[in-house]
Amino acid sequence: MKYVIYDIDRKKNTFYCLINGQKVGFYLTKSLQKIFIDYLDVGYLIDFEINDFYKSINKMKHYQVSYFNKIEQLKPYRLLYDLEVLRDDMTNVITKYDHYLFLDFEMTMPGYNVREKFIAEIIQFGAFLTDNKGNVILERNYYVLPKNGRPSIRTIKFLDLDLDEFQKEAKDYEYFYLDFKEILQKYEPKIVVWGKNDIIALDDSYKINNLLPLTTENDFFNLLVLHRDYFNINQDIGLFKAYQTYFPENNIKPQKHDAVEDARVTKTIFFEFLKELKNNSHH
Repeated sequence: MKYVIYDIDRKKNTFYCLINGQKVGFYLTKSLQKIFIDYLDVGYLIDFEINDFYKSINKMKHYQVSYFNKIEQLKPYRLLYDLEVLRDDMTNVITKYDHYLFLDFEMTMPGYNVREKFIAEIIQFGAFLTDNKGNVILERNYYVLPKNGRPSIRTIKFLDLDLDEFQKEAKDYEYFYLDFKEILQKYEPKIVVWGKNDIIALDDSYKINNLLPLTTENDFFNLLVLHRDYFNINQDIGLFKAYQTYFPENNIKPQKHDAVEDARVTKTIFFEFLKELKNNSHH
């Protein structure tokens, strides 16, 4: 729908349009408010969509805004926001790299009765390095020994670990660090993860082991956030749920907690997402 803003209440994150002579109210969710409230003002022309949710504010029905397509200041004219331009810019940024590293970690969990602050450690490293066509250059799949002792019973059960096998095969963190460093230096890949937990775990691992960080936040694509921004999804979506939206005909097994399998699924989703971007690009 496309209307001119008739009134706005920034304190309540609401705005109003005249529709068929009636003042109709709309409200922004917290996530939309953070991004768009400063883009809105009386007299602006907005192209937006609503969803099925509504609530009463000051005894008046207000519809929830799902997302904005375009926001225009009319006098003097300025294009303030255009979803299609944003999507094209996203496509240009995402597709400019020669190599991608699809990465996932499994992490330690606190014991059942632990009350003090707990920092998760990397316990399994799963990754695929590809070129920009999706061809796999190398794969990684190994356990990593936590610095703070053996994994808790809770971790062992959650990951279905064979403890004897783990103790025998797991690498020291320094091995992982040097391996990871070599991949980054040789290929300079953009690192792709699903969600922020892997980024947090990696940052914490540098501190726990008193080693210089190999990465910054700018080295990563959070594929979950890219999906939310591109498709205007207002809530997080799980990795395997996202996979099923691309491959609804596949009866994927319930998610097993395995880093290399999650990295593989992340890789698959990424290149399907790229197809979507390129098919809808205006360039």
